[in-house]
Amino acid sequence: MTEAEIKDALLLAYEYCYRHDEWVESAESTLMGLSATDALRRPAATSKCIWEIVLHVAVWNENIVERTKTGEKTRPAEGAWPKLPGTTDDQAWETAKTRLTRSLASIEKMMRDASLDELNGGPYGLADLLCRFFHVAYHLGQIVKLREFRGAAG
Repeated sequence: MTEAEIKDALLLAYEYCYRHDEWVESAESTLMGLSATDALRRPAATSKCIWEIVLHVAVWNENIVERTKTGEKTRPAEGAWPKLPGTTDDQAWETAKTRLTRSLASIEKMMRDASLDELNGGPYGLADLLCRFFHVAYHLGQIVKLREFRGAAG
């Protein structure tokens, strides 16, 4: 395979983890129609809410871009599970969703712009990037299940 073919395959795999409606529920549709109140609901006191999951995925997406650019073993400055903002209204929720959307786009842009050597040159190599694909898909599935729970609970 050529570098271009490998990068095309990576981009397709990435699309399938968060955008491809025939494979997974897209990030956009997963969050569509959720208010801030909806995003803060927890099925149990110790459970993460949708909003926390959105912030978690966004910071780790941002982190893989930083790791790839710098080659450093960095962790998100906000921690693996960022705290909810001080104000949890609908505008703050829109900001969190926008952050997630931008973080997804930043990975895609990085994959388009960087060479395969650059993508593999991070501290954990290409495997780190591939793990982010699973990470995104896993948490989108988690959000789908939390939405289903909310629907079942009324």
